[in-house]
Amino acid sequence: MTYCIGIKTNEGLVLASDSRTNAGLDNYSTHKKMLSYSVGDRCIVLLTSGNLSTSQFVYKTIREDLEATNPTTSLNTCKNFDEIAHYIGMLSWQRSNTDGVSVNTNLGSNFILGGQIKGQETEMMMIYPVGNYIRTSEIKPFLQLGETKYGKPILDRLIRNELSIGDAARCALVSFDSTMKSDLTVGPPIDLITYKADSFEISQEDQLQFKTPFFADLSKKWSDGLLDLFGSLPKFDWEKKK
Repeated sequence: MTYCIGIKTNEGLVLASDSRTNAGLDNYSTHKKMLSYSVGDRCIVLLTSGNLSTSQFVYKTIREDLEATNPTTSLNTCKNFDEIAHYIGMLSWQRSNTDGVSVNTNLGSNFILGGQIKGQETEMMMIYPVGNYIRTSEIKPFLQLGETKYGKPILDRLIRNELSIGDAARCALVSFDSTMKSDLTVGPPIDLITYKADSFEISQEDQLQFKTPFFADLSKKWSDGLLDLFGSLPKFDWEKKK
């Protein structure tokens, strides 16, 4: 399983992904699920979950098209994020369809696409295995892939358009911390990218482990804070009578 988050705020974007591809009691493996591209007038970040073979094919083809002399389509030739989403969706569909017509859901991959092209707004999109896609909304300015249920409550409560990019990144990591405490199939290293709107370059890129000082401190303070808050919750009337 996997877990990926894309957050869009007025200040910019936050994208994060874990690296675990399978897990058991005594065996697990990892693989990077993030691809970033920042050149000239555009910055593009892609996260993926689903069939690893399909994801690797899509990422490999994207890199080959970028290196080709005269590619039919590449991240450089696309004029907007709709074209980029269509390009990625078609690559995924081509890999996962087994009869030339329909998509084999067992071979499908989902993607979160974020970034910006000069002269356009920042974008955050979800691309499905069949090639269609959606955007974030004003009401829900974040997207998730994979094992979403454990980390979603903190995002629902805190993520707003006006949130600073730093707070959005901390919220993403708390969401990961909650997920990893409840699900062994999600695990480090966590790849984290922040992008400030209109910068056209990655603002900050980190790879975090359980023992990375910043992440360890964030996890401890979040847990301690929850315990303190829980102790201050209102008491039942029947408790007060004791």
